[in-house]
Amino acid sequence: MHPSQTILLLLAGAASASLTATQAQAEVHRLHRDHVLGTSLDLTAVGGSAEAAGAALTAALAEIGRLDALLSGWREDSELAALNRGGVVEASPELYAVVEAAEDWRLRSGGAFDPRLGGVEALWRAAADRQAHPDDGALSLAAAAARAGRIVLDPATRRIERGEGVTLGLDGVAKGYVIDRARAAARVAAPTLRGLMIDIGGDLAVWGDGPSGAWKIAAADPRRPEDNGTPAAALHLTGGAVATSGRGARDLSVEGRRIGLRFSPETGHPAEGVSSATVFAPCALDADALATALSVMEPRAAMQLVERTPGAEALVLAADGRRHLSSGWNSVAADPPARVIRTGAPASDRGPAWPSGFVVAIDYELPKPEGRRIYSPYLSIWITDASNRLVRQLLLQGDDFNYIDQNYIWWRRFGRGIPEIVDAVSRPTRPAGRYTQVWDGKDQNGVAVGQGRFTIHIEAIREHGLHTYQSIPLDLGVQPAEGQAAGGEELSVSRARYGRRS
Repeated sequence: MHPSQTILLLLAGAASASLTATQAQAEVHRLHRDHVLGTSLDLTAVGGSAEAAGAALTAALAEIGRLDALLSGWREDSELAALNRGGVVEASPELYAVVEAAEDWRLRSGGAFDPRLGGVEALWRAAADRQAHPDDGALSLAAAAARAGRIVLDPATRRIERGEGVTLGLDGVAKGYVIDRARAAARVAAPTLRGLMIDIGGDLAVWGDGPSGAWKIAAADPRRPEDNGTPAAALHLTGGAVATSGRGARDLSVEGRRIGLRFSPETGHPAEGVSSATVFAPCALDADALATALSVMEPRAAMQLVERTPGAEALVLAADGRRHLSSGWNSVAADPPARVIRTGAPASDRGPAWPSGFVVAIDYELPKPEGRRIYSPYLSIWITDASNRLVRQLLLQGDDFNYIDQNYIWWRRFGRGIPEIVDAVSRPTRPAGRYTQVWDGKDQNGVAVGQGRFTIHIEAIREHGLHTYQSIPLDLGVQPAEGQAAGGEELSVSRARYGRRS
């Protein structure tokens, strides 16, 4: 399970359906929960009552929790952990199905998808902890043991035997399996729904009607990993699943070098040739496994594997910037959406240009409330100039349009214009609660603002919760700068950093 606030997400260059159109379709319910499988869960229900949406969420969470106890590679008490300790288990139907699927994908991908590399990953995680490169000999031995080791499956008894030297890591397939099962459980619990989306940390499955017709899914660009980065592509779907594997917030850092959690089965070293792979497939299990395989494959072989997989399409972004598309990708993809929000705010005074490559990165955290019911936050982030004029709206999100104006500072000053939304963003998974927005120095109309004094504003409120407003003034000139704002009930300490994009 590759360990969002994507309920109402304003992306610079990523949007699909107007607020007015969404309001006209009254029965749309967007629900969010943090700390689900080490990330977050977003459920969108279309065409049913609030009670039906709640029932769908309850059923999905129950199924996710049940499967996590069986399949988690992070829990010592899981059934998978027992297999990795003992070598043999009489498996549950769920664990057997996932291991069988993982082994099948290992064969189909020629070893590119390899669930047996848990020992290799453990070496790299230990290296990150001590900030020392793992021993090359140990990596080679671990990779060789994984290749030579065996997994024996007995379908009659569901007996799984794990060979010596093999540590099963099912992250690249189990999360998709869980999403498929959660979507099925939610549909059974809420049969009146016309459409449903289950999104866990950016990997997702949809069914039926979206909020404004087809489901509109943005595929994140790893070169722009921030929440408001321009997407690599947009998909219009009526069903199926989307998964992305690639560089992201879960990367390790070893001796100052970023290490993606995708390893060569031959060497045990990180795979470097692919930045990300986004896959559409009929089910999330296949999308998850295929995206993982493509992220370590040479592009030509990757596309051949996609073409051999019924119903699958893929976009692979190579590390050198080239895009590789499957033959049917354009049947599910749409042109990248246009920029949104037109506020009519006056242009900011233009100073000298920012130094080349400089951006403002804004790090914020939505803490988990203790001792009370958790509602999805309503959040706004915007930039003003020295005259307190709106320069750029970076983010506006919430799970009920009727409550957007509860962020009253933003609403009173700038709460106008009609933002457009995408229904979800597919991206490599990220830690729950911590997020980053990046301002590229352009105003709402895409014009560079130049050097000067600007203020970053962050405002958050939860239904039946408290209100927190933060502001961080920064003088943006020729030198890097940074500032921070004290935390409150609905926002922890937020930081803004001006300098070269990391």
